[in-house]
Amino acid sequence: MRAFVTAMDRVNAVATALVAALLAIVALAVMGQVTVRFVLTAFGINISAPWTEEIARYTLIWMVFLGAAIGVRHARMIALEFGVRKLPPGVGVPIRYAVMIMSIAFFGLLFWVGMDFLELGRSERSPVLGITRDYVYWAMPVGMVLMILNSLALIAETILEGRDIRFASDFAPED
Repeated sequence: MRAFVTAMDRVNAVATALVAALLAIVALAVMGQVTVRFVLTAFGINISAPWTEEIARYTLIWMVFLGAAIGVRHARMIALEFGVRKLPPGVGVPIRYAVMIMSIAFFGLLFWVGMDFLELGRSERSPVLGITRDYVYWAMPVGMVLMILNSLALIAETILEGRDIRFASDFAPED
């Protein structure tokens, strides 16, 4: 189990670097769009760069799914934890593990939904870039697989280290 947790942390390090690169791409694309649309227009230069909107949108989709997977690993997803944290460990810990199992099942369901989207995406092309949308739709199944694996890594880590899973987000590395 320790090797699995370590492997997932390495995968997440790569995913974090990828999310940072995607954020830079989004920022550059949006800055380019603002520059073309407002700055250059103010100087009477009317050009169009519609590709910047598609690049920003598709990059943002990938960024969200990869970033959410990293958030799952460190229990940083939005959750109402105050109730479970107040319960005694004998009740709260099993509830938290049950919630993790239900989340894994939900991520599995979304994986299958994402795979269905791929079929649709192979027949659709983006209007400006002309790429098939399955490249964009792959973000969902990839993100869901990473969320499942990161959920399992979080469970494994709390068991290996004997920590209370209800407080897993308190032990996450600082950003």
